[in-house]
Amino acid sequence: MRKISKEQQFEAVKGWWNSEQVNKWDKQYDDWDPHTVRSLNRRLEKILIFVDELKFANGSKVLELGYGAGQTALKMGQRGLEVHGIDLSNNLCAIANERCRNECPDGKFFLKTGDIESKFDYKDNTFDLVIVSGVFHYLYNHDYCTSEINRVLKSGGHLIIGQRTSYSLNISTFRTFFRSCIYFIFREKYELFPSYKSILCDSKLGYFFDRYRDTKFFNSNFMLKGHDHWKYKLKKNLYSNGRLKSLCKRNGIDPIKLTGAYYAISENPKYYNLNLMIDDFIDKLTKIFLFRFFYRLSRITVLLAIKK
Repeated sequence: MRKISKEQQFEAVKGWWNSEQVNKWDKQYDDWDPHTVRSLNRRLEKILIFVDELKFANGSKVLELGYGAGQTALKMGQRGLEVHGIDLSNNLCAIANERCRNECPDGKFFLKTGDIESKFDYKDNTFDLVIVSGVFHYLYNHDYCTSEINRVLKSGGHLIIGQRTSYSLNISTFRTFFRSCIYFIFREKYELFPSYKSILCDSKLGYFFDRYRDTKFFNSNFMLKGHDHWKYKLKKNLYSNGRLKSLCKRNGIDPIKLTGAYYAISENPKYYNLNLMIDDFIDKLTKIFLFRFFYRLSRITVLLAIKK
């Protein structure tokens, strides 16, 4: 992966999340490709299970970083929590505020735009809960953001992270399986496209193959299948369960529970019904102690942590 600066990363992420394209997030929990809809709703379901287990008092304060179109923020407000939020997108801020006002008119919502890699505009020890869902992979400095989470959390307050992980079960093609192997063998730090060009040039294998990036063969249909060409050049952090736990620990927040959200053997829509059965089966299986480790193969990890 070619290096980019903090400023380049920030401008790319800001550009993307303020483009018209991101308005799709208003519908992705309801009306998108079936695997995305299933995984996002499974993620939200697992987050809500943790929230309900914690039994917050009415009026407890929650901060959501990267609230997107407001689907999770709405659920918090409907539970009687006072919801604050920071998101980089002006478009999604408007959508989220409208959603929360319309669907929970008696709720307390304070959703604004801002940069979660800068100091949060909140006093120390303000929140009972912080939620960060599908966000950490966009950050240049996730440690600074996590240290800020520690600062604004009350002692005994909780953090919930929902994050796509590196070693999911997806074995739909040899390319996706090969990519998972590269992730595991070389402990890659950043996500790769599921194309042979990206796997060979953007991973640590790029030491050998990057010189061929612009050749005719490396830009053939065979090598580019699964590739994406982003207008906004950015890198996405790659997380395993261990990396998420380490991120919390070194910033003073102790992980206490992890679970998985959505087990997919294939992203192909024609296998969706089969995936539903597999997802339900493995989800039940992980509740049995001997099979607890299966959560490591989920598409998304949901982590619960506490500030002591």
